[in-house]
Amino acid sequence: MTVTLLLLGHALLLATAGTAALRRAGWPSRAPRLAVAAWLGMSASIVGSVVLAGLTATSAAVRAGVAPGRCYGPVHWPCAPDTLSEMGVLAAAGAVAALALTTRTAWCLLAEFRAAARERGRRLDALTLLGRADARLGVTVVDHATATVYCVPGRRSRIVVTSGALAALDDAQLSAVLAHERAHLRQRHHLALTASRALVRAFGPLPPFTAAQAQIAYLVELAADDAAARRTGRLTVAESLLTLSEAVPAGTPAPVLAAGGTATGARARRLITGTRPLGPARTLLGLAVAAAVLTAPLAAAGPVISTTVACCGSSGVPGTAPGHLLCPQGCADGAA
Repeated sequence: MTVTLLLLGHALLLATAGTAALRRAGWPSRAPRLAVAAWLGMSASIVGSVVLAGLTATSAAVRAGVAPGRCYGPVHWPCAPDTLSEMGVLAAAGAVAALALTTRTAWCLLAEFRAAARERGRRLDALTLLGRADARLGVTVVDHATATVYCVPGRRSRIVVTSGALAALDDAQLSAVLAHERAHLRQRHHLALTASRALVRAFGPLPPFTAAQAQIAYLVELAADDAAARRTGRLTVAESLLTLSEAVPAGTPAPVLAAGGTATGARARRLITGTRPLGPARTLLGLAVAAAVLTAPLAAAGPVISTTVACCGSSGVPGTAPGHLLCPQGCADGAA
């Protein structure tokens, strides 16, 4: 049970101190793409730790011979007796919790991605009727007085520019905004946004996941700003954002990414004052830490689970311990 407690402690530490530290850190604005990976990795590690804690609790009970062994169906636990003790109840609860959490997460991810795809499809169908293609810019133009530029991601991705935006932006500013939207599409920011929304949908208003959703929505805009600034210059991007900032409607739908839609003032100040990149060495260090946080639960739980599977998958031999079905004599003791 030590590994189970360590996994639960790992999840609790990330959900509290880890979330607070990452939210207050200054480096994410210098490396927004790395920060997006860090938020997603931490969220996945929290969920994975709890799931693996349930599985390791079940494994520990099975190896100790306190979980029931006669199961109806294709899955058997031959290392365990046929009676159910208090530890067996805890083991069963751990297995049920792990299955429920995994199912909930998978269902919400699938539902959120499907909902986003349907909304994008509706928008694309509307654009087919209302928009006209501009071959020179490679965008879809919609006649509307509001100055708005956004992209609809996906396999049939489009960048949409209103006639109001064409009138409000000069050529340099328009190039900057289009570079911003193309960065959203190229870096597939909609996938990170949809995943973060799915976790909030799965686990409600838990602070780690709501914080991740809000931070990722901001960080993908910073990443797109940086990509556009490398092409057209920081001040040009800042000017274009400020021009569009008052024109983006509140509550822009999730399946689209609008250039002026999230914390435009803070983003413009960041571009004007300039931000020194994190640097390759620190970026690699950050990637290593994010990978370690993500894989640590599996590294801890893997040996426990694989040992139990190996024990309970062994074929029966004469002289097995009383109450055990297929497990050789001493298997449970050896696996423990």
